[in-house]
Amino acid sequence: MEILKTQGLKYGYMRDSLVLKGIDAAFERGRIYAILGASGCGKTTLLSLLGGLDTPTEGVILFDGKPISDIGFERYRREDVSFVFQNYNLIDYMTAAENVRLVTDRDPAEILNRVGLTADEQKRNVLKLSGGQQQRVAIARALASSAPIILADEPTGNLDEDTADEIMDLLVEQSYAFGKCTIIVTHAMHIAQRADVILNIRHGLLATA
Repeated sequence: MEILKTQGLKYGYMRDSLVLKGIDAAFERGRIYAILGASGCGKTTLLSLLGGLDTPTEGVILFDGKPISDIGFERYRREDVSFVFQNYNLIDYMTAAENVRLVTDRDPAEILNRVGLTADEQKRNVLKLSGGQQQRVAIARALASSAPIILADEPTGNLDEDTADEIMDLLVEQSYAFGKCTIIVTHAMHIAQRADVILNIRHGLLATA
């Protein structure tokens, strides 16, 4: 079922130098999407627009058929999308469990167990965790949120190859388990190949790879 859609999405600081030149795309619940493209092609810009962190120069983004501008960007970001960033974006004075508790009334241990953190690791300040462990916390927080969409910007970019593969296994497996629509920006084809749909940004336009 289609949950997120873009129509004629354009973005740029000047009309003659658009980064995105007319993006038409549809994203469904329970599916994983990867967005590929060269550095500077607009991948992160598109993710920021989909997440309501920025506004397009032209075009519209629809969530469940309604423009996100009508929903209200703050409400949309709070209730409908969750983010996984390359640099984790955790609250650094909190424990792993406290970071997850920010977005749910459920017991954080339930989801943190699922992403492979021990009871001891869950009680640690996040700065005392490894990069892979911190990204597990970030994924747990996104999964625990009631938001149906996860936007992940280079979620394995700061991790070694083995840890990156583990994190992608986790993100893919749990996204399906929770029925999320997960959109991943990456520059790595082997990461993108884990997705159901691979999209490529070339010359400001989006096409199926």
